[in-house]
Amino acid sequence: MKKLLFIPIIILLSLELAAQQHLADSVRLTLQQNLPDTTKAYNLIMLAMYTEPLDLAKAHEIYQEAVDFSLEKKLEYYAGLALFYESTPLELSGKYQKQKENLDRAASYFKQSSHPNAKREEARVFGGLSNYYRNASMLDSAVEASLNSIALLEDLKDYARVSTHCLNLAMIFQQLSLPEKQKEYVDKALDFAKKANHPGNLMLSYLQQASYFTEIRDFQKAKLYADSASVYYSGSFDFTRKQNFFLIKAGTFQNISEFDSAIHYFKQAYENGKEAGSRWNMTEPLMQIGYINFKQKNYAEAEKYVKMGLEIAETDSVLVFMKEGYGTLSDIYAANGNFKGAYTFLTRYNTIKDSLQSEDRKRYALDIEKKYESEKQRNQILQLEAQNANQLAENQKRKLTIWMLVILAVSLGAIILLIIRKNQHKQQLQVQRIKELETEKQLAATEAVLKGEEQERSRLAKDLHDGLGGLLSGIKFSFQTMKGNLILTPENARLFERSLDMLDTSIMEMRRVAHNLMPENLIKFGLDAALKDFCEDINQSGVIDLRYISIGIEGNEIDQTTAVSIYRIIQELVNNILKHAEAKTALVQLTKNSNLILLDVEDDGKGFEHSKMLLGKGIGWSNIKSRLEYLNAKFTLDSAPEKGSSIHIEIQL
Repeated sequence: MKKLLFIPIIILLSLELAAQQHLADSVRLTLQQNLPDTTKAYNLIMLAMYTEPLDLAKAHEIYQEAVDFSLEKKLEYYAGLALFYESTPLELSGKYQKQKENLDRAASYFKQSSHPNAKREEARVFGGLSNYYRNASMLDSAVEASLNSIALLEDLKDYARVSTHCLNLAMIFQQLSLPEKQKEYVDKALDFAKKANHPGNLMLSYLQQASYFTEIRDFQKAKLYADSASVYYSGSFDFTRKQNFFLIKAGTFQNISEFDSAIHYFKQAYENGKEAGSRWNMTEPLMQIGYINFKQKNYAEAEKYVKMGLEIAETDSVLVFMKEGYGTLSDIYAANGNFKGAYTFLTRYNTIKDSLQSEDRKRYALDIEKKYESEKQRNQILQLEAQNANQLAENQKRKLTIWMLVILAVSLGAIILLIIRKNQHKQQLQVQRIKELETEKQLAATEAVLKGEEQERSRLAKDLHDGLGGLLSGIKFSFQTMKGNLILTPENARLFERSLDMLDTSIMEMRRVAHNLMPENLIKFGLDAALKDFCEDINQSGVIDLRYISIGIEGNEIDQTTAVSIYRIIQELVNNILKHAEAKTALVQLTKNSNLILLDVEDDGKGFEHSKMLLGKGIGWSNIKSRLEYLNAKFTLDSAPEKGSSIHIEIQL
């Protein structure tokens, strides 16, 4: 493994701070200009974010300025944005109650805003609240917040972010020791990521699958899913997605005790944090590398990395990482026999732990107090309503009795109607589900038949090529050897040569049949190369001028089952042209556009009545229809006698 060279941490921090200072100064210059209100509000938020690593207290002041300015100008969206962004440094500083207040206020402002992105940001706030409740061990509230976020994003059809929040919810169920629910939401995350065709979330979903199987100690599947995640990783991902990849991949290897690989990915996470100037994201990987070295009894390396992480955490007063670092250093010194050092850092660990627990207790107490006050007010309202209702009932007793009877009758009728409609709807759903199941079974049966057919074709092609082909080639070699050792009359020599020619023709015909059964180029080089060879072979026969055009296919992999089905469809269509169309020219065009494949086959032959074609029961057209149904493809057929024919097929991958 390549050794990672670390620049001294003080120099690194100085460079990062200089970069952050440059960004902050640039935004300050922008704010000195005469800006529209929305632009000014947004730049104040950016200035606060760039100021965080330089002066956290000053950053909080700027966040407050952004909130005040936005509310003054009735820009609720930007007020919510400032409060939401400020919640992250508040959490890392251990100011949990202030973090919760910011998130609640942000959610309120986003609800009031008519900004097109307000609903999406409200979903992000619910995600932040979910993290808050998780840290507070209020996992029921965390589940509720995550479900709210998922519901909002599903309404927006933002399937990529739905996938992300399903992953967060899966981790909450993991904390609740509910593996079935954890797996359910990991699977949902993967489904939504596929629906969005989002490589980053596909990567994260496969990583969470790996994490799940690591927990249930199925390490083979865990490794398989971790490798699947790597397929979707890209160096062009944003900082957060790359950091998640490195940390989760490192954690996966750490859980299965592949420590060298774990350290490799933690170092990449450190470099990613350093490149982004995110000091917090530099700290965690350093702590983890130190802990792994401690587990491997590499105490000197462990101490070095933990101290590097602590230097950042202490500079920024990040209590969570300080507690983690002090605890690990205490364990390292105890293992080394340095009990004085172990005691010193254990004392620091307990001090930070008590401080954090104190904040937690304050937070819990305030939450309980708020719930109590809300419940008290609700009970008072209910009591007043009950008193008013009793007084009204006393004054208008007879009138209410009559109205109640009327309402009861109407309600009863409405309930009966609802029950009838509900039963009808239930029956409709059952019928629809039965149809869906029948369709699924038909597709499964079709898939099984097609796969069986291709397997049998492949087996026959291999038997012909390797068995009969080898046998015929051997006979030819034997005849050629005999030819040199025999004395033949001219007549017999001609017969012998003719027999050798017939044997050559047989070998070529056998190879042609084997190639048609299962073209080697389709398996080795893909669909585009196989179709080029197929069309060139037909052109060389001189029967028809067949052109092949491909757009967007070369270099793009297509699932082998799909590729074989497309090849067979084209093969059947071209064979139909050769047998029936009496055409001089024909065209095969295959186009791939994103997840859509377009296939066009045209000829200038005598054409046909397409109604007869669609209703026909020939084997060739039946094979084409079976494969089109399997691919869930749409097609249009255009033909008329003496006017040629064309078929257009659309396949959604």
